[in-house]
Amino acid sequence: MFGKKVANPVGLASGPAPNYKWLEFFARLGYGIITYKTMRDRRWKGHDLPNLMHVKGDFTHHFVTSETVTGSITNSLGMPTPDPTSWKKDARRVAREIGNRFFVMSVTATVGEGEGEQEMMAQFSELALEGKRAGADAVELNFSCPNVLPGEGGETFRDARLSGRVVDAVRKSVGSSYPVFAKVGYLNDYTDFVEQTCDERVGYVAINSVPSIVRNDSGEVLFRDRGGRAGICGAAIRDRAKRAVSNLVGLRRGSRHFEIAGLGGVLGTEDAVALMDCGADVVESATGALLDPCLALEVRLGLLKRQVEGRRRRP
Repeated sequence: MFGKKVANPVGLASGPAPNYKWLEFFARLGYGIITYKTMRDRRWKGHDLPNLMHVKGDFTHHFVTSETVTGSITNSLGMPTPDPTSWKKDARRVAREIGNRFFVMSVTATVGEGEGEQEMMAQFSELALEGKRAGADAVELNFSCPNVLPGEGGETFRDARLSGRVVDAVRKSVGSSYPVFAKVGYLNDYTDFVEQTCDERVGYVAINSVPSIVRNDSGEVLFRDRGGRAGICGAAIRDRAKRAVSNLVGLRRGSRHFEIAGLGGVLGTEDAVALMDCGADVVESATGALLDPCLALEVRLGLLKRQVEGRRRRP
């Protein structure tokens, strides 16, 4: 991954690990990539409860909360952030003590009322530089969190030109050789986005959770205080993740190559293999890692078994 050996092609996506304690825990459980949960440039409370529930349903209709584990969850945390002094110190500890893993620092801009593109670019640039200073192997620009209120900049990836300007500003801040990931949500076609953002040290994490209406058993729409929708993660977005990765792979043309971390619905070995078969260089998991923290070890073992069986079948 960007020239650094990754011990396991299964990584931890942004979300489950908000500090050193949890990143170190997942690193010991074999995740080859560890991503520090998305941080802002200011202390941020995030959303009140409920913010994470099991769900069932589909995007054609809607999702309903479930009392049992379904493999899909709704995640509506709102990207809470502790005091920046705290997380910056903590990130430096991660880089110093867990250096045998590919460490990604995820960041996002907080665009408030009266602020615009210049403020967004400045925030992303400074936060990316903080990630580099902390010792992260790469920084992730979270362009795609659907769990913030409208107008807060959570789905920047839908504006390819703005995303491109942000990436350009970040590249000037961190230097042309430092790796940058753009984390995107679901699009039918990423052609315009890649055209605006791609260079040899930019990679893509695809996909983030997908927004949807969520109802309770009584049919009442939940999350009205945050725009009436929440991000859906896990098994429910598996097919969209595969389509997204396949589309991105199709945009690797000629000498243009970029790294792809496939994300979405990785709950077991078959899911990881499916995304890698689509062309992902590595895969990441959030929901799967929450439901089964040993996922990375299990997938690694599954991949090794496949490799051994393949050799046995050779004439």
